[in-house]
Amino acid sequence: MNRLAAARRRCGTLPGAAPRPDRARRHAPRHGALIVLLACFVAVGSARASDELRDAEGFLQAGPGRPVVLPADHGSHPETRTEWWYLTGPLRGPDGERFGFQATWFRRAMTHALPDGRSPLAVRDVLLFHGVVVDVDAERSWFVEDASRAYGPWAHASPERMDVAVLGHTLRDPTGDGRSARLAMDAEGARLELELDLASVEPLLHGREPGLSVKGREPGQASWYYSLPGMTVRGTLHRDGEPPLEVTGSAWFDHEFGSSQLGVSQQGWDWFSTVLDDGTALMLYEMRLDDGTRDVTSSGTVRLPDGTRRPLAADDFRIRVSEHWTSPRTGNRYPIAWTLEVPAEELVLDVRPRLADQELETPGTTGVTYWEGLCGFSGTRAGRPVRGEGYVELVGYGEAIANRFQAARRDDGSP
Repeated sequence: MNRLAAARRRCGTLPGAAPRPDRARRHAPRHGALIVLLACFVAVGSARASDELRDAEGFLQAGPGRPVVLPADHGSHPETRTEWWYLTGPLRGPDGERFGFQATWFRRAMTHALPDGRSPLAVRDVLLFHGVVVDVDAERSWFVEDASRAYGPWAHASPERMDVAVLGHTLRDPTGDGRSARLAMDAEGARLELELDLASVEPLLHGREPGLSVKGREPGQASWYYSLPGMTVRGTLHRDGEPPLEVTGSAWFDHEFGSSQLGVSQQGWDWFSTVLDDGTALMLYEMRLDDGTRDVTSSGTVRLPDGTRRPLAADDFRIRVSEHWTSPRTGNRYPIAWTLEVPAEELVLDVRPRLADQELETPGTTGVTYWEGLCGFSGTRAGRPVRGEGYVELVGYGEAIANRFQAARRDDGSP
């Protein structure tokens, strides 16, 4: 498999920081899922005594009693410290060519409020972007990472609608009615433009309280989290000077926002998402502790073909690893084949990657190395064969994610 193209990072210089090179060398392939501006997901202070959970700097933490309301919640939530908009999915060309894509926009608030008399270049939010296009048949990938202050034409995240941009990588609902959106990203040799039919699927709210996904054991270690699984998408893929290729497919959209998620003993997570050909939608994540055991906060959501939504606690599903893969670049060893079981739904799935090497290094943005890739899912539900495609994200292999959190907090001056 060819290496990914060099990543680029065109970042507005932050106050007090030395200018960074315009381009950074990318050494391997990369969302969503869920990686982000990592410092914000370690608790930064106890909640204040009020009806709302707040961290020590006043950012709103995810807690009970706040419903997810769409399409309003497609927009940004500046009262929270961090959020991300995440898209992944399989694509097909007109002759059956196979592709996968991932596009993630991250927002990180550097300070709760800017002082009066501030410079117009003072930074309140920083926005990051990770994007990948995978050509399965050619065993080739393109990756880009970018970062910018939220200012003027460089980057923004609108609180009014789904409208987020980082240096030309955009996700925008042009009318704000939550029915459709447009994605555009340029991954250093592969440009992808897609029309997303947001209204083609029902939202899937995660958590026992719908929309509140608990990640840790302390108050506020959670996020507001919903998905649009299996959206219809169509558009155009441009690759290295080749003629434009019309592509169609489906996409899994995640939106999470909050201010403090993870505990310091959590090593990382394994995250799975797929929509099967019988209409079943499944999201699972397993939180791993630093002693190698599974955290009781691991959870998931399944939606059955009849529309029934069922939250899954850690005891409601099993993930068994059957194979591993070791990166030739980093030496990190990742699980690479799994069996997923949800006994109450008589669901058993074998999960295997379309390409083994889908490891991503992000030295120009989050600094995290992780595996995120297009996978095939096949098995049975209630005794009948099912299959589908989806994405898997593996975080915290090679370095505990808590170590990266602490480093990120030191870098940005967080307490």
